Amino acid sequence: MVKKLSVVRKISTVLAVLVVLLFGLLVLALDTTALVKSTAAEQIGEAETVKQLIRQVKDSISDRHNAHTIEISEKQAASLVGFVQRAIPDIQGNVEITRQESQIQGTLALPVLGQTVYFNVDMQLLPDNKLNVDYVKIGSLHLPGWFAVKLVEYFINGYTDSEIGSKAREQISKVTMQPNVVAVTIAPMDEFLKELNHIRTNLGSHDNDELTELTGYYLRYIAGRELSLAKKPQPFNLYLKHIMARAREQSTPDNVLLHNKASILALAIFIGHHRVANLVGEVQPDSEKALKPAAPALLRNRNDLARHFIISAAIKMVSEQDVSFAVGEFKELMDRSMGGSGYSFVDLAADMAGVELGGLLGDIDTALATQDALAKAPSEDVYMPSIEGLTEGLSKQQFIERYDAVDSKAYLNEVAKIRQRLAAMPLYQR
Repeated sequence: MVKKLSVVRKISTVLAVLVVLLFGLLVLALDTTALVKSTAAEQIGEAETVKQLIRQVKDSISDRHNAHTIEISEKQAASLVGFVQRAIPDIQGNVEITRQESQIQGTLALPVLGQTVYFNVDMQLLPDNKLNVDYVKIGSLHLPGWFAVKLVEYFINGYTDSEIGSKAREQISKVTMQPNVVAVTIAPMDEFLKELNHIRTNLGSHDNDELTELTGYYLRYIAGRELSLAKKPQPFNLYLKHIMARAREQSTPDNVLLHNKASILALAIFIGHHRVANLVGEVQPDSEKALKPAAPALLRNRNDLARHFIISAAIKMVSEQDVSFAVGEFKELMDRSMGGSGYSFVDLAADMAGVELGGLLGDIDTALATQDALAKAPSEDVYMPSIEGLTEGLSKQQFIERYDAVDSKAYLNEVAKIRQRLAAMPLYQR
């Protein structure tokens, strides 16, 4: 009996020490002041430069049997950080690149016991023939770079039950720096992408089986309708009515959210872009040939608006954060560049309407009623506001002359006009 009590005391002591250590680490990791104070509106001012970065990444994936060097400028990095901040305002970041080093800093504001504290991260990246992180600071904690990298590897490998974290680090074969630009040489991606796809599929099979299966069902269902095979463009409203009527037949109060999410994802994959399937898993009957309508779907007589609308609704339904607006806005800012379609408040209206609809379909209090309203919708006027008088096709210079930045009064007034149109629609007044 005495021996058992002794063991219990020892275990209790160890647990108490661990709790104290964890509490101490937490205290050291949090600060009372923010390390970074950045303005998202200024950072995303160069959003159009990200197009070149996206092109480089796409090339490295499509030409996966060869090494590629991806150049990232301070403007591109700042724009991406600004996008994150527009989506999640509590996050702020900053990147500075010199010939000798790259400094990456981030701040996350956290409410704790009625006060705001900050999780500050400061890391330094050095040029080398590998990934070389000099150090990582988290609040008052100072970690050697190699240790921080190994720690991240350990958690990624453990979570995925693989060596993908280590392989990701090994993909980086060289890092060089010039003022305002860092160049990262990536080894051929073929084997890494195969492994990543295998892991993604396995992880999805544990957590997302039902959603993946149901999304595939709705995708096959809508692809088999007559309107999907028609040679002439069809109204988007017909697609939405068909799939919502089917979802209504299958839904109960207990599973309506799942059916709404699956049906909207299926429509986003079918009409929006086949890569939306990456949000849910393998849903195509033929992995070599994605299902799509024979002719474009039209919303307000435009295919681009149908795609904006349904993709925004899908993103809203799968994201915990309200990132859909930020995605749409950032895409429009990128389109201001030469060769782009220009900034469009018309496109933004479709994005915002999609977000609103996704919110209703994803809310248990409005899911069934919204499903029913869409299944009976006589026209797109039920869910898509008028685009009359909304400005579009603005170049970067024209955008700056009219609106300056996305936090200006003039810009916010334009967004408010769209919100007013949405608020006036009966569907969005529930």
